[in-house]
Amino acid sequence: MLADVVLPGRRFQIFTYQVPSHLLSLLYVGSFVVVPLGPNEVSGVVVTLFEAKKSSFLQSQVHQKPLRAILSLEADAGNRPLEHNLLQLVEKISEYYLAPLSACLRLIVPPHAIQVRRRICLTNEGRAALSDRSLASDVQLVLRKLDRAPRGLLRSSLMRTVNNVPDILTLGKKKGWIIERTTLSSGPKIQSPVRGIRVERKPVHSVLPGLFDSPEKAREQSEPVQQRTFNFFEDHRIWKHLLSAVQDGGFQEMPVVGSESVRRDLLFKIIQTILDKGRRVLILAPEVQQAEILGELVRLIGNIEVEVYHGHLSTMDRAARWERIRQGNVQVVVGTRSALFLPIPGLGLVWINQEEDPSYKDEHLPYFHAREVARMRGECDQSLVVYSSTYPSMELFGRFPEQIGAEMECPLQQIPQVKMVDLRTLPYETILSPVLITRITRSLDEGGQVILLLNRKGFSGGLVCRDCGKAQACPTCGVPLKLYQRPSRLVCTYCEGIQPTPEACPTCKGRVFRFSGTGTQRLEEEVSRLFPAVSVARFDGENVKTPEAADAILRQFRQGNTGVLIGTELLVHQSGPPTAPVIGFPQADLGLHIPNFRSAERTFQMLSKALTLARNGQGPGEVILQTRIPDHHVLTALAQQRPQMFYDQELEFRDLLRYPPTTHVILLVVTGVQMPRVQRVVDFLHHRLREFEARSAHGAKGKGIMGTPMILGPMASKKPGRIKKNRMLFLMKTADLAEARQGLRNIQREYEVAFPKDPVVVEFNVDPMDIQ
Repeated sequence: MLADVVLPGRRFQIFTYQVPSHLLSLLYVGSFVVVPLGPNEVSGVVVTLFEAKKSSFLQSQVHQKPLRAILSLEADAGNRPLEHNLLQLVEKISEYYLAPLSACLRLIVPPHAIQVRRRICLTNEGRAALSDRSLASDVQLVLRKLDRAPRGLLRSSLMRTVNNVPDILTLGKKKGWIIERTTLSSGPKIQSPVRGIRVERKPVHSVLPGLFDSPEKAREQSEPVQQRTFNFFEDHRIWKHLLSAVQDGGFQEMPVVGSESVRRDLLFKIIQTILDKGRRVLILAPEVQQAEILGELVRLIGNIEVEVYHGHLSTMDRAARWERIRQGNVQVVVGTRSALFLPIPGLGLVWINQEEDPSYKDEHLPYFHAREVARMRGECDQSLVVYSSTYPSMELFGRFPEQIGAEMECPLQQIPQVKMVDLRTLPYETILSPVLITRITRSLDEGGQVILLLNRKGFSGGLVCRDCGKAQACPTCGVPLKLYQRPSRLVCTYCEGIQPTPEACPTCKGRVFRFSGTGTQRLEEEVSRLFPAVSVARFDGENVKTPEAADAILRQFRQGNTGVLIGTELLVHQSGPPTAPVIGFPQADLGLHIPNFRSAERTFQMLSKALTLARNGQGPGEVILQTRIPDHHVLTALAQQRPQMFYDQELEFRDLLRYPPTTHVILLVVTGVQMPRVQRVVDFLHHRLREFEARSAHGAKGKGIMGTPMILGPMASKKPGRIKKNRMLFLMKTADLAEARQGLRNIQREYEVAFPKDPVVVEFNVDPMDIQ
């Protein structure tokens, strides 16, 4: 019997070992073991058990040189293997995201197990050498110290008391006197006993919207909120579907689309239903602060054992909470995307809050998205998976168009009045239109406040026609082109296609072009010039570098000390953002010029969230949208309060250019220090990808609907943080993800054979949020 063992202390590399006969009945997939590695002993985790005869390659290897055997089970692990459902989840992630199993396994390894400790231990030969009086005094001192420590000593402990430790250890290893043993630290010991789920709880009540703006305010409420009950849900359509799914049991998926307060009430009521059935709940939030606040809210709704889990906790805290959750002491877990990999026994519900948030996408190998992994977790645990959102992602709308469309027919309560201002009718340099200036003046005269929002992400240097407001797009990819100078040219950030700077607009033949975008600093200067007696504050990445700075700015605004607050989308994403009678967007279309096929979706979601900030007392406020493209489907849908219009038109556009959700996008990333080596790998991949495209199903069809190629590249990447490395990209669009994955797996195997020791790294990013 052979075992594949992954070694956390060796960057999760996988090595194959023989299983000794005395461990056959004790070893499982997920067991922590001690194995030899060179002259050392290290700890690892078993990921596969198999017979050698099933692998002809291993048979030949064993015949030439016998494989080394596993030494023992890891003592500190208590012979407790990793959960089978989590190992099954890791296999699904590895298959879907084309990632090595070793890179995925780190997601489920307990947090304390990642802490690798290397101890220096004395061998029998070393004990015999103690009697050799000819040894140097410092060598004898080290050997005596190790002899008095049966479990060995840390290298740092020796270096604090003895000089020249590195040379002594090198000599000791050569002589066979010492051995360096790597162990996985067991972390803190958890003494709390396993407790059963409590079934007698106080009734769950609704939490009014806006009740809590921070965890501190949540803690001030010692009793459950009893403003209103859940009686109105008995006939609610979504609640009936949720209740039916819980009663049917097994793995099911469903979207929940509605206002924040309605979705929160549905969550609290379904928690009670799931717990009554003796199962547990996992709630995901996109950000750490939101997870903390949501955890406080869940604690207040009844007598429930709740734990919050995220990466900002210390390793000791995460290890302690991980163990409490594994023992079954927690009924509801609230966390960020890392909470998906917790060993939650009897998981009955996975609730993804704000599923459209891009923070759910992990930007490191294996590049997983929490929405997709939640579906996999639901399959493994046979639990209900709920995707909750006010304005869902295009991927979710593409999967559940009828259910989401039906909910969008029900308008949200207290819709603000939206006024559209066409900037094309005003001088081009206009920052604030007369209409917006009038609304600001009236609000300030009445003792109100104003919020002006400017999406800084739109500062992309796009070239915009002054007359029609359109930015020239790439004819192949359909995304706005970026302007470069020296020499002047327009470049696509996807396919690196180059277009000459136009003399006339291809849409309206206008001959005057301008850069897109006005910064928040310039806007602040303009407001101060027009309203010199009014206090103006700016809430953006430059002024808000810490949570304390954000709280200080928001506190001044809520206390009425600030008349006009200028913010970016950072303000919109705050927990409990401030409100004002007038919300103005000096350039509402700024985000639409970002060279990304998701720019319209992100702009719509950001503007839609910002509309909720318009409140005049208890009633809706007023929103002013300034734009040069008032006929764009994003702005038209917002002005008419018809979100279904946006989703239908955006889905048609995506289908036209073969972008998600009608297809899948796979990004091939080639990274290396030496450009000649990178170029050789790129040439190899380019040839193999063209061969695959020619023989694949979608390659036979040739192109997308508009004749666009389905494989783009190679193209150089300008991603921030990769300055010292050369980075090249390929972009594949496919309607058959299974076929594309199989083809890329074959190419990957060919690459490993052709470049066995090449330092160039090739990674796959399935369904990336950004192409860079």
